[in-house]
Amino acid sequence: MKILQVIDTLNVGGAEKVFIDMCSVLFENNQQVSALFLLESGALSSEFNPEIQKFELYRKNKWSVKKMKECSIILNKFEIVHCHFRHVYRYVTLVNKLFPFNAKIILHDHYGSIDVDTKVPFLFSSFFKPNFYIGVSNTLVKWAKNNLQLEDKNVFLLENIIIKNLQIKERKKNYDFILVSNIKKIKNNQFAIDLAKKLNKSLLLVGKNQDESYYQNIQNSLTDSIEIDATISNAQQVLHCAKFGLHTSFSETGPLVLIEYIAHGLPFLAYETGEVSKVLKNYFPLFFIDNFDINQWEERVKKINENQIDYSKFENVFQKEFGKLNYYRKLVEIYICINPKNWQ
Repeated sequence: MKILQVIDTLNVGGAEKVFIDMCSVLFENNQQVSALFLLESGALSSEFNPEIQKFELYRKNKWSVKKMKECSIILNKFEIVHCHFRHVYRYVTLVNKLFPFNAKIILHDHYGSIDVDTKVPFLFSSFFKPNFYIGVSNTLVKWAKNNLQLEDKNVFLLENIIIKNLQIKERKKNYDFILVSNIKKIKNNQFAIDLAKKLNKSLLLVGKNQDESYYQNIQNSLTDSIEIDATISNAQQVLHCAKFGLHTSFSETGPLVLIEYIAHGLPFLAYETGEVSKVLKNYFPLFFIDNFDINQWEERVKKINENQIDYSKFENVFQKEFGKLNYYRKLVEIYICINPKNWQ
């Protein structure tokens, strides 16, 4: 079966890493997978397998009919068109309405703010209503069934994974804490800074500026021992320089970084949100907290550090819950359900 993975561009982010890993997993298992970038391959293109066929639309205007026609010609070469992000799916669906092509279109929903924003995007209940939906969390799956009125047989759960990266990027100094998260209000980066200050600990924030006014406030909170590095595209390469991971986002569908923390043997404390949190809490209940009381976070960090950690458990859980083979099997099962006649 010819499979096309579609995204706008590979900015630094969790969903983009999932896209890269999904393409790699399919390719490694001898599936006919290609990638389409509506804009260009982007910042993480160096991490994308060069052996996988890719198309770059270089779309500058999303209303360009010429680009839509060009896009439809590419899409028509495939049997499965797997769209990552709601806005990407919306564009591909519009192209299909104007220039029909023969492929099953999937919306793979990575929407991270679902815990605080459950509204249905414009026309997603009618004109843009998906036939096939993949959610990366149970919260998204329930939302699709209840809010979009999709049938159970067309809605699938596919939790995120990561592919462990063993490359190391040396830094001039080490840190007590690390927070891997792009800089914007819903990520609650300021709370991590406040916690580090309260505990008199050093902190490295790894992430891109996605909210200028919030970013400026964060900048004003920095000290000699608390800093931001927006140049890192693969956070796994710098996790070795920290003793402890934090995750303070109000809402997540993953969060993918928690898998990265356990893959690299890093204890952490995270606000309990997202599908990955639900899975990992079964193994590491001490690593999760359900509030933003800074005093309780302080106490929990100390408690975790006082406990003797079985680091071998990290690797065992990583392989069991987030291994590549399991992920590949789940993905293939979804494709067979969607397009059973053409599967080989």
